[in-house]
Parts: sequence; C-alpha cells; structure tokens
Amino acid sequence: MSQALSMQFSTAPGTIGQYARALVARGNNTRNNELPPLEALLVNVKASASDVKAYARVCGFDPNAEHLPLTYPHILAFPLHMELMLHKAFPYPVMGLVHISNTITQMRHIRKDETLCVRCLLGEARSTDKGIEFDIVTQISSGGEIIWTSVSTNLFRQSSTGSKGPRAVREAASFAHKESWSLPSSLGRQYARVSGDSNPIHLYPLSARLFGFKRHIAHGMWSKARIAAALAGRFRDGCCELTTEFKLPVFLPAKVDLCFSDMNADGMSFELRNASGEKTHVRGRISRPD
Repeated sequence: MSQALSMQFSTAPGTIGQYARALVARGNNTRNNELPPLEALLVNVKASASDVKAYARVCGFDPNAEHLPLTYPHILAFPLHMELMLHKAFPYPVMGLVHISNTITQMRHIRKDETLCVRCLLGEARSTDKGIEFDIVTQISSGGEIIWTSVSTNLFRQSSTGSKGPRAVREAASFAHKESWSLPSSLGRQYARVSGDSNPIHLYPLSARLFGFKRHIAHGMWSKARIAAALAGRFRDGCCELTTEFKLPVFLPAKVDLCFSDMNADGMSFELRNASGEKTHVRGRISRPD
C-alpha cells in the first residue's frame, strides 16, 4: 500500500473558498473504486464557545451544557472532509456526491474547553448498483486518546449496466413515541451559518433547482443533530453510538415526525418521517458501543 499523503493544518480551512473550488472541480476522471491514500490533520483546535452555542440553538441542544453536542465534532472535521475531496488525486467531482449514511461513536462527553486533534482520511470504496460508495473516517483525540469517531458514507452516482433485482419491501415499523417538528424554509441557511456547509441545494429553491432539486432540502447532518438532541441525553456519560441512514430528502419547509422506540439493552431505533407517515427520511439506531 502507498504511504498516505498527509495534509496538516493549524487552522481550519475556510469553507466559502472550498465551495468556490468545488463548483469547478471535476475530479480526475477515474471511475473505479480505488481511492488515493489521503489524510488531513487539524491540530490543537478548540471549539469556539459562541459557535457551539449558536450550533446548539439551531439543532435543538442545550446551549448552556458544559460539553459539546454529540454531533458537533463533525463541524470541526467538515473542512477537512472538503480538503480530501478537493485534492487533485480524489477521483470524483464534489458537487453531486450524495451523503447516504453516517455513524458516530463517542466514548465520553467532550468538554467545550478541550484541546483536540482532528484526523480525517479516505476509507474504503465499493461498487454498488447505484454507483460507487466511499467512506470518510474521522478520529477526534484529546491527549493522545481517541474519544470520538465517525464514518461518513457518500455515493458517486453512476448509470447501472447490470439488471436490478426486485426492490425489497420493508414492513413499516411501529414506534412507541413520536415528536413532531415544523421546519422553516430558512432552516438550511440557519444551519449553513453554524456549520459552514453552504451547499446551494440547502439554501434557496432557485439554487437547489440548479442542481436538480424541486426545492431546497434540509441538511442530512442537521437531521442527525436534531435527532441526537432529542435522544442522546439518555446516555448521561455521553458514551453512545448513533447510526443514521439518509433515505429521502426533506424539502423545506416541512412538517416531520421523529418516531422512536423505548430504550432496551440494544438501545433505541428511530425513523424521521413526513407528517403523513408515508415516507421515511432518516432511519437509525442509538445504542452503547459494542
């Protein structure tokens, strides 16, 4: 295996400039499932107290909590994800990639004042009937100890040349509990301000239509954060694993329901559905790590 090419940063790269680069980036035209051995490192970083508080308010966390929201380390890592995908050796165009799933594992609460190291690397890639899926792995460490990890899976869509089998029919799950949320048209812009993720598909109906969407859509990681805010408090020491699959986009504005089970030894399962219950936008589980 080739030695990893490592990019090291003392401050987080600016996401506005990254999106300008992403609009013109076309990848290197490789259409196989081999990724270059790239990693990016951000050292000696502390979360900004005001930024964390603003993020918490948008995503439904307690803004006065002493620890970081479960999903906040993704915000620290996101500029590094972009640098990996904007590297000249990365094979796929950034615009048009679809974030299809994300798993976060946190070993303990992370204090707001901790000095952290953020390491992101390209993981495994595999061919599917929809295209090529690939992983971005994130490790957050404090004092040399890894305390938070995530695996974000993205899809580079390709036309299928093989025949597809019949689509599996999934029986609708029933849940003991439900919360209803009203999402404003401005939600994507609110989340963009606190996350740095200013992808045009999330901002306005017109900018979303330029990329093939009928209206702008909520960020998948906002949905994950809002779910974490509703459910993760049951793990009082912060040690938990939150797995989410992003199934269907949430077009804004919207009314959605978070449906979730009782807690048991295996954790809790949940689905984020539209108000009529006919469509599942997000599906997942929160539990103790194995």
